[in-house]
Amino acid sequence: MVGEWYDLRMLIYLIFLLGAFVRCVFGFGEALVTTPLLLLLAYNPQHAMAIIGIIGFVLALPTMFQNYQLIDGHLIWRLLIGAVFGVPIGLLFLKFGNVVLLKKGIGLLLIFYGVINLMPKLVSDREIRLSSVFVGVVSGFLGGAINTHGAPIAIYGRLKNWSPEYLRTNLQTYFGIVGLVIIIGQGLSGLWDATVFWTLLRLIPGLMIVAVFAELTVKYVNPKQLTQYLLYFFIVIGGIMLF
Repeated sequence: MVGEWYDLRMLIYLIFLLGAFVRCVFGFGEALVTTPLLLLLAYNPQHAMAIIGIIGFVLALPTMFQNYQLIDGHLIWRLLIGAVFGVPIGLLFLKFGNVVLLKKGIGLLLIFYGVINLMPKLVSDREIRLSSVFVGVVSGFLGGAINTHGAPIAIYGRLKNWSPEYLRTNLQTYFGIVGLVIIIGQGLSGLWDATVFWTLLRLIPGLMIVAVFAELTVKYVNPKQLTQYLLYFFIVIGGIMLF
C-alpha cells in the first residue's frame, strides 16, 4: 500500500516536470500537458491548478526580460483589459464548477488547438476580425479556471501570422503579468495549502534539471519536429479526456 502511494506520488511529480519541460522548450503548453494527465489520475484539481499556476509564473520570468524590444505594449494592454474580466469568472468556475465538465472542456480545447496548428494557415491577416480584448477575456477565464491562458493567444497569434519571436516574447510578458494575478487570486480564494507548498519544494531540484535538459533539447533537436509531436500528443490526450 505504501509502495503504491509512493509510486503514484512520483508519477505526479514526473507529470509536473513534463509540463515544465514543455514550457521551457515551446514557451507555453505546460498546463495543456499537465492538467489532463493529473485529472486522469484523479489528482485534486484545485491543488493541480495552484501548483501549475506558480510553476508557470516562475518559468515566465526569465524569458519575460529577453527580447524586450519586441514587446507590443498596445497588444499586452488590450489582452490585460480582457483578462481582468475573464480571470474572476474562471476562478469562480474552478472553485464551484463541475469537474467532469472541466475535463471535457480541456479535452475539446486540446483537440481544437492541435488540429488548428496542424493545418495550413487558414486565413490571412485581413480576414481576422477577432478583438484582442475578447481573446484576453477567454484567456483570463481559462487561466483562472484551468491555467491554460496561453492557448487562446497562441491560436490567435497563429491566425494573425505572428513571427515566432514576436509570439514568444509577448506570450511570456503576458504570462508574467496575468500569471501573477492568477496565483494571487488562487491564494486569496483558498487554493494554497501545505500540500501545494510541499509539492513545490520537492519539485525544485527536478525543475532545475528540466531547465538544463530543455536548453539542450532546443539547441540540438529540430523545434518544428518537436512541435508537431506535441500537437499530436494534445489531440490524443484531448480525445481521452472526452470519455
